[in-house]
Formats: sequence, structure tokens, C-alpha cells
Amino acid sequence: MLFVIFLFAFVADLYIFFRYVWRKCQWRTRIQYAAFSSLSYMLAALIFRKYFLTDSVSVLYEIGVVMGVFLSLFVSKSVFFIVDVWTLIFKTKVLKWIAVGLTAWGFLSCMYGMMFGRFNISAKRVDVENKSLPRNFDGYKILQISDLHLSSFYGDEKIVSEWVDMMNAEKPDIICFTGDMVSVFADEMLPFMDALKRLKAKEGKFAILGNHDYGDYHSWKSAEEKESHNERLKSLIRSAGFDLLLDEHRLLTKGGDTLAVVGLEDMGRLRNCQKKNLEKAELGLTAKTRILLSHKPDFWETYLDGNTDYFLTLAGHTHAMQAGIEIGDWEFSLSFLRYPYWHGLYERNGNQIFVSRGIGCNVIPIRFGMTPEYVVITLKK
Repeated sequence: MLFVIFLFAFVADLYIFFRYVWRKCQWRTRIQYAAFSSLSYMLAALIFRKYFLTDSVSVLYEIGVVMGVFLSLFVSKSVFFIVDVWTLIFKTKVLKWIAVGLTAWGFLSCMYGMMFGRFNISAKRVDVENKSLPRNFDGYKILQISDLHLSSFYGDEKIVSEWVDMMNAEKPDIICFTGDMVSVFADEMLPFMDALKRLKAKEGKFAILGNHDYGDYHSWKSAEEKESHNERLKSLIRSAGFDLLLDEHRLLTKGGDTLAVVGLEDMGRLRNCQKKNLEKAELGLTAKTRILLSHKPDFWETYLDGNTDYFLTLAGHTHAMQAGIEIGDWEFSLSFLRYPYWHGLYERNGNQIFVSRGIGCNVIPIRFGMTPEYVVITLKK
């Protein structure tokens, strides 16, 4: 997604250069503009490459902030390009002023998203009704957390601790974490361990791994080093009090009724088809009412179509692109171009899925419009 944004910004830069700088500026200004623009893309590429090479959590965060500044510039140019193209069709000065205004809005929105928007957490409350739900689970409360990406809160441990207090106040029956505890390194968890341990639910905390939890976004010295790191992350997740489900299931019982929680490992770039993971997770499972934890929402449509045993799937991963517009219950994000199920509750052939837009940020610590959330799901008969 970042590559697409930068590529589009490059096209916008060419447009601005030939339409305005080349035609209306002296040769010195042309050279300065071309040099500055070229340098900005080169620096962005070099800094982004460093993201995959660094061994430091603090450097991960610093790279994200610098990339956020670059992104603000690129978004501003792209917005100006989109609006200004219309002036070629409609010859009016009004569009010129609109282009300039929206350019300033794009830059300020990115700055707001980095300084404030990413901390503006809220609780999303959802009722999930299903006739197959065992009667004793009517009113059962699930707290879903997703995509923490803890390096994006480097130095903000107090804020995360306050969020844990908010979640504990919900008094959930269970907590389901649907992947991406970290962005790259297991050590991202260390400053937040006390807060994660304080996160409580009446009947337990369940977690699965997301694509970022497998060490795929770092250049390791060897396969052994990567495997050692991945085992360390799993150990830390368990130490934080989570029951980590690696293609496994757990049974919840209440008044003689049973509900299964099934957790899948993420498909990721190097893993096998998740259908085999599901078969492994179902070994010995007889309960016919099930909740599936799957980091990516794609699996729900691909493999569960018509499988009414899984009346509810919980997923994350999309982040709702960390940018969009939300007005009341209406929301819009370009995330829909890549994910047909990108945020909220969806129903298909008797199954439902809730896709969370998550809490943390991937690479760049910016959110505007699509602010962080935790989800409070109440099951209804």
C-alpha cells in the first residue's frame, strides 16, 4: 500500500513539475524542485529499507515518524494533483483554490493523525444474534483486541496502561486477541508486559498470531535466529496471560452448554493453505457452535462459506488503512479496494464476521478518521 501511495505521489510530482514549475519558473527553480523531489523519494526508499534491517525497537518507531512526515508531503501532492486535473476540463479559478485548500487539509490531516488521531481510542459495541447460540451463552460478552503493533506506541506506555483500565471496566467474559502483537520484534512487548498482564476477563484471554508475529519483516542472520525469535514472542504472549491458540481449540462451558473457540495460525507469506490449519484445529472437536479467530478476514469467505458451525469469525489485519471518514454509522476508506470485508460486522450465508480496524499502526504511526478501537461483542440468542 505504501508503494502505491509513493508511486501515485511520483506521478503527481511529474504533473506539478511540467504543468507549473517547468512552464512558469526559471531554470534555477526547476533544478531545485527536481533535486528536492528526487532526493525526497530516495531518502524515503533508503529509510524504509532501514526498517527491515534495524535491530532496535526505538529505531523502528523513529523510522515510522520520519516516514510519516514524507507521507504527509506525498499525500498533499497527490490531493493537489487529483483536484487540479479537473481544472484542465473546467476552466475556473474556484477549483484552483479548492486544490490549494485540500492540499493543506491533506498535510494537516496527516500531522493530526500522527500527533493525536492514533491515540483517540474508542469502544465499538456490537450485538451478534444467532439462533444456534446455546441458551446459557445469551448475553455473553467478548472483548476483541487486534493489531496492537506495540512498537507504534514506543514511549507511550502510560497511555496503553490507561487503555487497559478502560477495557477491564467492560468486565468481559473472555478476551480474544486477533493477531499482530508486534510489528517486527518480540522485544516490543517488554515495556508493556505489566499492562498486558493486568488485562483481565472472567474466563480467560485467547490469542492468535498475525502476519507480523512471524518475523517475516526483518532480515535475520539465519533461519535458526528467526525461529528463536518467534519462540521468544510466543513465550512472552503466554507470559502476558494469553492462551495462545496455534491451530487449536478451547471449550467454554456455561450451565451445561458448550461453545468452542478455534484459533488459526496466519497464512502469511511462507505458510501453507489455512484450510489444513483448520482441519488441525478441529481435531477432537465435537461442539457444533464455534467462534473462529483468524487474523485475516479472507479465510471467512474462502473456506467457511455455508459452514454454519462457525456462526462468528473475529478478524483484524486491514487497519481500515488507518485513514478514512467516519460520520455516525457511515464510514468510508479506500481499504475497500483491497479488502471486501475491511471493518465492521458482515453476514454471509448464515455466518457473521467482525473485522476490527485494530489499535496500533503498521510502519507509520498515523491514523485519521479510522481511529483505534477495541470491540465489545455481546452474543444474543
